[in-house]
Amino acid sequence: MIVDNKKILGDIGEKIVANYLNEKDCKVKLSTDPWDNKKDMRVDDKSCEVKCQVPYVLEKCFTLKKNQLNKCLSADHFVIVQAPCKYLNEAALWSIRKGFEYGTVRLKNGDERYSIPMQQDAVVKKMDIVGKDKDLLRTYATEV
Repeated sequence: MIVDNKKILGDIGEKIVANYLNEKDCKVKLSTDPWDNKKDMRVDDKSCEVKCQVPYVLEKCFTLKKNQLNKCLSADHFVIVQAPCKYLNEAALWSIRKGFEYGTVRLKNGDERYSIPMQQDAVVKKMDIVGKDKDLLRTYATEV
């Protein structure tokens, strides 16, 4: 069986978000369909899209594949779980609020993605991720 680190990383990110929201007494229902094109979970009966990734450190931004922007824009809640990497040893949970600014960036492999600058009012760090969860994120993180 081939291990897909991106899938595992995404699953870990969704569980970290669900645990965080459960601790805040939110009602969380994870989507059972891995290809759900509207949301990853429902939070208090609203859609929530979760992305788990290593940020593009050089540009100080998070990135989205071109086919993911509309899903993130249309979700009631959009959350990014930041995985640590060798250039930025930080893990955190970020709330991306409606009206966030985005542009485009070309990655070193030539892929063009949407970029979400980390330094803007609509990108809010909700918590640092430490301990075992941070270690798991590091284990499965893929560099951009």
